[in-house]
Amino acid sequence: MLKSICLAAAMLAVAAVPALAAGECGPTPIGPAIPAASDLSGRTVEAGRAEVLDAYHQVKAYQASNQSFRACMEKQDDADTAALAEAQGKGDKDQVASIQQSIKDLLAIYQKTIDNETQVATEFNDLRAAQCTRDTDPQVCPKKP
Repeated sequence: MLKSICLAAAMLAVAAVPALAAGECGPTPIGPAIPAASDLSGRTVEAGRAEVLDAYHQVKAYQASNQSFRACMEKQDDADTAALAEAQGKGDKDQVASIQQSIKDLLAIYQKTIDNETQVATEFNDLRAAQCTRDTDPQVCPKKP
């Protein structure tokens, strides 16, 4: 539970990073709160399975929102790169510095989305692995060859 709260707080902090970097792409996607593996203890196998399945759907929705967010950011980066080349051609040092900062902010947010998605995926995999220590349903926990 505490891990989920910390993750949510960290993601809110990321969302507060320069809004100009995300710009037209909207707010940074916020990952779902994945239950900790220890949350499964004391629950029935069926209840744990339902929790894992719900977390799976939340993770997939989060990944889809990240994919479209990053695609938008890549388009914005392309536009900023073109604007940077134009500003450099004009010799406008102030505009060059501004665009370079915008690109730097954009890259920081982009990287943070990757870091957050990796963390969410790791938490989900930990949850699923914990469930698979007690679940024999091959749909949920296929046996390894």
